[in-house]
Amino acid sequence: MMFTQPAFWHRRTLCAMALWPVSLVYQSIATLHRWCRLRRRYWAAIPVISIGNITLGGAGKTPVVQFLAEYFANQGEQVAILSRGYGSNNNKPYQLTAQDTAATVGDEPLMLYHALAQHSVQVWVSPNRADAARRAEQAGATLLILDDGFQHHQLARNADIVVVDGTTGFGNGLCLPAGPLREPLRALKRAHFMIVLNSTESHPHYWQHTAYRAKTKLHAQDVAKLTGKNVVAFAGIAHPTHFFTALTNAGVTVVATQAFADHHAFTRNELKDLQALAAQHNAVLVTTGKDAARLPTTFPARPIRLELTGPDLMNICEDLHALLR
Repeated sequence: MMFTQPAFWHRRTLCAMALWPVSLVYQSIATLHRWCRLRRRYWAAIPVISIGNITLGGAGKTPVVQFLAEYFANQGEQVAILSRGYGSNNNKPYQLTAQDTAATVGDEPLMLYHALAQHSVQVWVSPNRADAARRAEQAGATLLILDDGFQHHQLARNADIVVVDGTTGFGNGLCLPAGPLREPLRALKRAHFMIVLNSTESHPHYWQHTAYRAKTKLHAQDVAKLTGKNVVAFAGIAHPTHFFTALTNAGVTVVATQAFADHHAFTRNELKDLQALAAQHNAVLVTTGKDAARLPTTFPARPIRLELTGPDLMNICEDLHALLR
């Protein structure tokens, strides 16, 4: 079932304010949870960078994680990414291998593993990322990147980065269920800086915090291979329309689209329907890298990679070097 964010999450309507008392209860529980976790947090012997967000749904963390993992690997670090592994059935820390599938380790960790394989980046999944950090250290890691870590308090970090979707921001500024926030905006004080993705604004601050700008764009080589072809695009991510719009803006001829829920497990009938739709339009099937990780290896869909661009990228790296010293 497709989840669509309620319209009132983007403005303070009567419905949003009616749910506000419930959000206060949610905030209290989240605060208690954080306090309990902080009492038992683990301090790794190596630097830890946390990449997270403060809203429900995708903000673009994965391209940031991939960019930083590749950058620090090129700097000579043995990087390990620690992920919760949504959809993973591993209760204990597990290091991904080439034989793993999305059904066992989760789609995002698997996508990152394959994207960074040439850099020998370790990818670990575990519900307890403090335990995963210990295992990664034992396996020779010299730098840890905590994926979706802003609300994961059991592992201490040297740098806390919050990624913001610059097109939607923080919605109405209220916590769940009255709004899209996982935590109140005052929690941003914990962040060392923010990365705002795909925003049209250029000022160096965002909600009174230091903010770097970056953009996600479709990989040029992948787009070039679609020149002159009709395309049927499908995606099961937090914001499928972002992917479809990006294809159109890149000059791709998109003749049909199909959106699925985030982390959707494709059925055999759905895949047959997608192939039939492509045949009907004499088109090729394309999807996101995250979706491709959940598809059978023989399914004829082309994954379109995302890359991070923008003049602030080196400023981000320099800022992190200073924090990790």
